Amino acid sequence: MNPAALTRGLADNLPENVFLHENSAVVGFEQAGGIRLTTAKGRLSAPKMILCVNGFADRFGFYPRKLLTFAANASLSRRLTSEEHSALACEKNWALTPVNAFAGITMRYTNDHRLLIRQNIYFNPAMRESEVHRTRIKASHKNLFDQRFPMLPDVNMEYTWTGYICLSQNGSPGFGQIAPDVYASVCQNAVGVTKGTIGGLLAADMACNQDNELIGYMQSLGQPDRVPPRPFLDLGVRAKFAWEIWKSRAEA
Repeated sequence: MNPAALTRGLADNLPENVFLHENSAVVGFEQAGGIRLTTAKGRLSAPKMILCVNGFADRFGFYPRKLLTFAANASLSRRLTSEEHSALACEKNWALTPVNAFAGITMRYTNDHRLLIRQNIYFNPAMRESEVHRTRIKASHKNLFDQRFPMLPDVNMEYTWTGYICLSQNGSPGFGQIAPDVYASVCQNAVGVTKGTIGGLLAADMACNQDNELIGYMQSLGQPDRVPPRPFLDLGVRAKFAWEIWKSRAEA
């Protein structure tokens, strides 16, 4: 399953009473007789809100010092030529996920004859990354690619990007009613497609006062634990990850 294709497909097939506003960053949030959001070019008012911004939830004032955000980097090769496709000797697309996703490498061979490599996850509370960093990541992914596919020496990485995942210290999601008229489905602990889908559906049921027995199951998972303040948090997380990477160094 291609998550990007799923997201585009959902956006292209929204019902007529749903409007999608992309590239409209919220710069103001007020709770006064309902919900009021401010963007650079307009305002939006609603009686209720479902917060689905994952690691950005604390920017709205919710889950302070409870969410851990990590950056994940991936690269996608250019499309293989027919000769390169033959050299790879793969007729069907495939995907490999390591036991330890933080230390190992995720690889996929896509339907349009490209190879994807995802490696290098690290703590990034700012959720910002530079082009200089992505250039270094691209070179690193090309090196990993060459080690694993020596029969494809001339295949370069066409795209390199950084995405962000949100974890909690105890593995619990940020779910439920978190303020008057505000509901949340955030912090999917790196299983966004499945946990995010069911969390969003159940948050919508709660906001619409629809009974659903699965809401209780979701609530039984608890809420994210509070984490130490920075810079102690940074030291602890990086030390933990260094240990995980060392333990799983054979996978890298």
